[in-house]
Formats: sequence, C-alpha cells, structure tokens
Amino acid sequence: MRNCLLAILMATMSALTLSSQELEWSVDMNAVFNNRESETALAPSSTNIFTRITPQIGVSMDSTRHRIMGGATWYQPMNDHMHGYKVLPALYYRYEDRKKGYVFKFGMIPNELKVNTLNVGTQGNVSVPSFLFNDSISYVRPNINGFLIKVDKKHFWLHSWLDWRQIQTNNRREAFQVVGILGWKSSIRSDNIFDISAILSYNHLAKSKQHNDDQGVVDNAIFSPQIGFVHFFNKSYDSFIRLQAGALMSFDRDRSADNKWQVPIGFIGTVAGGWKWLRLTENIYAGQRQMPLYDKYASLLYQGDQFYHNKFYSRTDLVATIFQRDFVNLEARLSFHATDKSTSFWQQLAVRFYLDQNLWRNHKKGRKGTKGLPLQSQF
Repeated sequence: MRNCLLAILMATMSALTLSSQELEWSVDMNAVFNNRESETALAPSSTNIFTRITPQIGVSMDSTRHRIMGGATWYQPMNDHMHGYKVLPALYYRYEDRKKGYVFKFGMIPNELKVNTLNVGTQGNVSVPSFLFNDSISYVRPNINGFLIKVDKKHFWLHSWLDWRQIQTNNRREAFQVVGILGWKSSIRSDNIFDISAILSYNHLAKSKQHNDDQGVVDNAIFSPQIGFVHFFNKSYDSFIRLQAGALMSFDRDRSADNKWQVPIGFIGTVAGGWKWLRLTENIYAGQRQMPLYDKYASLLYQGDQFYHNKFYSRTDLVATIFQRDFVNLEARLSFHATDKSTSFWQQLAVRFYLDQNLWRNHKKGRKGTKGLPLQSQF
C-alpha cells in the first residue's frame, strides 16, 4: 500500500513539472478548553483541554484547480503526562472550480467535519448537524478517510462524503458512513431567505474476519427533511434571526439479534438569533428515542450526539466571538443540555489560528483581508 501511494505521488509530481505549478501551504491550529458538568452516564462529566495543529504543504496547477496536499494532524491533550496524543496523516487530491462552485477531494482529508448546532450554512467546510456527528468525536477525529463532494450554486447546494472509519481485520470490524446533504434556497444576498433541505446518511458496521457467532452486521440509516427561514437585519449579514423545523427519523437493524428494523421518529427544530459578535441557538428534539442500539454499540456504530438517545432533548448555545481577524479568532461558548431525565452544563473557550500562502502574501503587502477566518471556527 505504501509503495502504491508513493508511486502515485511520484507520478503526480512528474506530471506537474510539465505545467505551471504553485506551492501551496497552510497551518491550522486549534486550542480548546471545555469543562462539562453532567448528570447522565450517556455524557459523563469531564474536562477536555487540548491543542491540535495541522500543517500542510503541496502543489497546484491549472490556476489552482488541481492540488495535491500532504501533511498531518497532531492532537495533543494537555494532561499530566501528555498521554493520549494522536497523529493522523493527511494526503489527498483536491479539484476546485470556483466559478462553477465545485469542490472534490479524495484521500485522507484533514479538518473537514464541523459540528453545526445552528443547522444552517453552506459556507466554509462541511457543516454537520450534531445528530450525525458529536462534539467529542470532532475533537479527536475531524478527518475524512474517503472522498468529499461539494456543489454550491446560487439556489442549490449538495454536500456528500464517504468516511471509512475502520478497515476490516481479524479483530476489528469494518465501519463506514455515507452522507448526503441537499438543499435549495430562495436567494443568496437578500434580507429574507427561505430554504428546504434533506439529510440522508447510511452507517454500516460489518463483522471482523475472525468473528463469533453472536456478531452480525449492523445498519443505521438517517433521513431528516427540514424547512427554514432566515431574516437579516443589516447588510453585513451579522445580525439575524433563524427558524428551522423538520423531522428526524432513523432506520436501525441488528442482524445478529432479531434482524428487525427499528424506526424511531421525532420532531427537530431550531430557533437562533445573532447580533454582531453574539449568537444564541436553541435546538429541540421530541419524539421516540434515536439510536436504539446505542446501549449495545455506542460510538462504535453511532457518531451523533448521544443526547438524542432520549425522548426529549434541548440544547441551548450562547456563543460570543471575543475577537476575530483574518487569521485568528477567539470564541467563548456556554451550552445547556436538558433531556427528560437529566441536565448538563458545558463551558468552552476555543481559539483558532489559520494561515496559508494567500493570507501571508496579503499581509506582507499590507492588504486588508476579509473580516474573520476564511473557514469558520470549528468549535
């Protein structure tokens, strides 16, 4: 496998010498303090303090439409003996056509999945609702091993990806997830925007090669149609109110047990508002318990927020952007979680630093870039 990757890399580099190419690089760094006070075993009390840095370097050609990038993500928790660190390799091909709004990536893609409690937004990296991908997993594994497709048009968007979490071995089960987020919006630059979206996901857990008789294939599919409306109060689009409502249903089957489908269904809604540097978001779920097999498989199967394993779940986020520049921002967040059985209170402080060759050139020439990071804060 290594020899194959090396041959592909050498062939790509040789092809690039036949055309004009440009050096590409970036450094993406996050530091997070998150204190969690909880009353439930589903999400026990804990304190997460860590740094994560992703340096990348590569080459581009054809007016930066084609890129090959390589690097690594180093995740380092700040504990007594600095244990628990992870180093995740990054090596991927990227095609981008900015005029047509197309992006395609294939390989080991770093820092792509972003938890989005607002359930709106198609800018920057892929915004993932918390019922698909939870905060804790996004800390230690924000990467995609597979491919990513993004199409952003005037009235239409499509985000789709395949994430292969585990390869089948003698003792390890194969696990992957395929996700598609489709949407339509009435306009881009307007005071009032209506949108319709649908989220589809298929999560698969297979057997290991040397498995016991009680081990079987497990399926988890999710479908969530939603409709939304946002009103902006100014032309800078930093003051708004957002309403969104829809359904959340899943289809779960454990083939090693009764091999019957379980189909929990519920209502999901969002009310959010923002004023300049302050945002308030309320997400509500009410219905049957999602993730019906969570007690047996937990995060081995489910990547979403475990709070949805309740008949009622409310998450309230109060977020303050303390400062925001071209290459760095600092964000404070208070999160209140309430279910029909328990409550939790999280406090978080997160800083993100991002720099690439374009930002470096602009600052050296004394140019002022756009307000805020080119990619929004992950946390």
